[in-house]
Amino acid sequence: MAYAISKIKRRLVDAVNKAGGQKIADVVDLTVPPNPEMGDFSFACFNLAKKKKTNPAQIAAELASKIKPDATLKEIKAVGPYLNFSLQPKKLAQGVLTEVKESYGQINLGKKKKVIVEYACPNVNKAFHIGHLRNIVTGESIIRLLENCGYKVIRVNYQGDVGMHIAKSVWGILQAEPEFIKIKRESLAKRIVFLGKAYAAGARAYEENKQAEAEINELNRRLYAQDPAIMPVWKIARQWSLQYFETIYQRVRSRFNYYFFESEVAARGVEIVRKNLAKGIFKTSEGAVIFPGGEHGLHDRVFINSAGFPTYEAKDLALAENWFKKIKPSLAIHVVGKEQTEYFKVVFKALEYTLPPSKGKERHVAYGWVHLKGGKMSSRLGNVVTGEDLLSVVSGEIKKLSKTSAVKNKPKLVEEITLAAVKYAMLKGGVEKDIAFNMEESVSLSGNSGPYLLYTYARIKSIIKKAKKLKSKKTPQDKPTGQAKKQSDFIVRDDEKQLLLKLALFPEITQAAAEKYDPSIIAKYLFELAQSFNDYYHRVPVLKAPETEREFRLALINAIALVLKKGVELLGFETVERM
Repeated sequence: MAYAISKIKRRLVDAVNKAGGQKIADVVDLTVPPNPEMGDFSFACFNLAKKKKTNPAQIAAELASKIKPDATLKEIKAVGPYLNFSLQPKKLAQGVLTEVKESYGQINLGKKKKVIVEYACPNVNKAFHIGHLRNIVTGESIIRLLENCGYKVIRVNYQGDVGMHIAKSVWGILQAEPEFIKIKRESLAKRIVFLGKAYAAGARAYEENKQAEAEINELNRRLYAQDPAIMPVWKIARQWSLQYFETIYQRVRSRFNYYFFESEVAARGVEIVRKNLAKGIFKTSEGAVIFPGGEHGLHDRVFINSAGFPTYEAKDLALAENWFKKIKPSLAIHVVGKEQTEYFKVVFKALEYTLPPSKGKERHVAYGWVHLKGGKMSSRLGNVVTGEDLLSVVSGEIKKLSKTSAVKNKPKLVEEITLAAVKYAMLKGGVEKDIAFNMEESVSLSGNSGPYLLYTYARIKSIIKKAKKLKSKKTPQDKPTGQAKKQSDFIVRDDEKQLLLKLALFPEITQAAAEKYDPSIIAKYLFELAQSFNDYYHRVPVLKAPETEREFRLALINAIALVLKKGVELLGFETVERM
């Protein structure tokens, strides 16, 4: 779909090329000046001047003299080396307000293309910590951005249910077998607390006790061999853990098309590595099998350890094989912490040899750490801050702030604001950046926060509701006796024009966020839009404006509300009608 802003930009570029007598500009060359007084769009003449070996200011002046105002262009002027364009405000208003609907901002970029997004991916029998919460929040938003661009997105959750962390957990459970038997009759929440303690006990014993270390290593072997004597314990604990994760997925509004598990791909991973060892793709080293990443400008990594067990790397080879045979994606995106960047470089390079169709179709989207007062988190000793902990604390703060609210169904409102506060705080800073979660900032109604966006939306909806009530109360005697003002009789203010330009750029913002896999681009845009609206409403009357201005301003703020709603949905939360 060609939006108004695309047509306008094409018109400007065509004018520049015609004035230059050849193709000298493209749409990507147009920028937005830092100061609205300079114009709405700008074309820099530096590159053209370099080619022609002349002064860029002179070229800008020559081009400006050849471009004339029209129905789209109000003014063209040269400012130093820049050619600046000012648009006709009413033409802009007509184009933008006509096209802003619920589907506004959708792009056909990925039509008929299938993309896998792997995200969430918590380890079974361990807590869902706030790093996982950031993962699922980031992955969910990226998925919505891609879907908005027309991609068919396959949501994948790949969970670790074998390996040393499981062996440590099962060991801890077996040490507390009487409690394990009793806890089966308790609530899921209590069972999950028990699993957390069991894992912490196993992890601690493995580090401090040589006999326990040997026992856990043996348990790991038996688990990979699916020893019938211990598999019932493994299955019960696994089921509890997966049930627990589902409660979190539902709360944060995420869902999955496929669940994959390490236990399903471990054996095939070994087969793939051993098969390609014979081909010379992998090499033996000190009893282990490695991929010689050093030969490819990377680093060597172990794919089968000296005990004969597959590492994460080998399992990922089998996982990719499964995906490309079963789903056949054009791209597979892994939303995983940035500390795994070098890991994925090696795995992707190995896949080029073991699974050639995957070449160029694997991408790691790396996200940063979440910090609280205690610094970087670790679950090794059980001192983990869970995603549920964070949501509960934020919910408590929202409840305090909404004590005086008379809104119906307050629990639902509190939950919506909680999700907005947490998700926006996780997304606004940029995917790869570490974040320090600030409680006060996250729940603020006046700062760069999710609740501020919800407040702005609710404020606009309240204004529109009041306008409808005023309109319904009007009688024929209230109508003006003289001729009504025509739409062309009023002037679009400069701040209204800036709001219109902001709205016009929304489709480009959604596309940029999807192409860069970065929801913070949407977050930044929405915050600026909300700020601009609130500044505007503080200065300019809407309900008390003359009729023609009032109708235009109501249409303008309604368009802002629609874009805010669409934008926050792309971030993964919902708007509310009242706060």
